[in-house]
Amino acid sequence: MRRTIALAAPIAALALLTTPAAAVSDATAPERPMYVLHGSASGTLPESFGQWAGEKVRFAVDARSDGVKTQGTFDVFHAGKPGKPTVGDFQGRIACLTAGDGIAIATGVITKGYVNIEGEPKTDVSGKKVSFTVHDKGRRDTMFWMWEFLGAPVNDCQGTAPVFRPSKSSFKVKG
Repeated sequence: MRRTIALAAPIAALALLTTPAAAVSDATAPERPMYVLHGSASGTLPESFGQWAGEKVRFAVDARSDGVKTQGTFDVFHAGKPGKPTVGDFQGRIACLTAGDGIAIATGVITKGYVNIEGEPKTDVSGKKVSFTVHDKGRRDTMFWMWEFLGAPVNDCQGTAPVFRPSKSSFKVKG
């Protein structure tokens, strides 16, 4: 019996040494999800947007996450009414992304840009958080957003109901 145990231990050690590390780690490591939000949208804000109704907006988001590391960018442009200054123009990086069933929530931080809200001075909004929620419905996407600079509390991967229907949209959501 001792002789069998004595031979079994070196054989087991040899098997571990000759097994590729990737095979061992792949067998025990859970597969990470892959989330993607990519595309753009533009449209005119409806009456429900109050003082901004009738103004044109444009969004672009390109983000990926494996559930641990998130990378990506966003770009937002909000034109003023004819003859009025641009309301907002800013870009930034995506910090958090999650997705499921065709809906993605991406949050990020503005790295460069400004807002020009009527009655207030033009303001640099760098460092402020933003949130985008997109429902990929083919050619009938819906979306919504939240801006920390307008008082919305934006936490990582926090979104809201995607109720705005842009006139043009090419968003693709995976996850």
